[in-house]
Amino acid sequence: MYAIVQIGGRQYRAAPGQRVVVDRLEVEPGDEIQLDDVRMVVAEEGDDLATSVGTPRVSGVAVTATAVSHLRGQKILVFKYKPKKRYRRQRGFRAELTEIRIDSVGELAAEPKRSARSAASPSIEPKAAIQAEETVVQADLPEGREGVEEPAAKRLSGSKSVAKAATVPKPAAKAAAPPKSAAKTATASKPTAKTARRVAAAEPQTEVEEHGDGA
Repeated sequence: MYAIVQIGGRQYRAAPGQRVVVDRLEVEPGDEIQLDDVRMVVAEEGDDLATSVGTPRVSGVAVTATAVSHLRGQKILVFKYKPKKRYRRQRGFRAELTEIRIDSVGELAAEPKRSARSAASPSIEPKAAIQAEETVVQADLPEGREGVEEPAAKRLSGSKSVAKAATVPKPAAKAAAPPKSAAKTATASKPTAKTARRVAAAEPQTEVEEHGDGA
């Protein structure tokens, strides 16, 4: 009997006693894992399970395996260039792999020790559990509410807003601007450039006329 199991987006043929090299799993050598993403089971005469094809998975069936070692794949060269640009780049790459040994193909245990999905991706704690772990502090409340506790995050946000309000200075009052009418009268009283030129040009003419009269 063998099963087709999917690990890290790839499908492998898993038979008891067989060793399979898969993408790197977050497990230690010697750890036992359960591969619950089974896509097909092919049974033979005398096997406990029957041949079944999943849609897309076969429910209630899992493959038990043991991590043997971690290794790296064969090195490949990645070369790229741009013609007529003097651009050449060559790099090497080696895939991170894990070798596992298939122990058995059977029914899914009620409490698996560690599944391949949890080993391939880190566990994410639910939001409710994170909120439950937040520490609480005694809030400064008016009389009658001394025993009420508030989350630390809420307490800190309130203190920040108070400190911000205390540190921000008030804008200074704008200086009183002179009235518009006074400014207009001041500008109107000043002589313009044209009038100054006319006065300067008229003065010598009067002097010549006076000299002419005396002759």
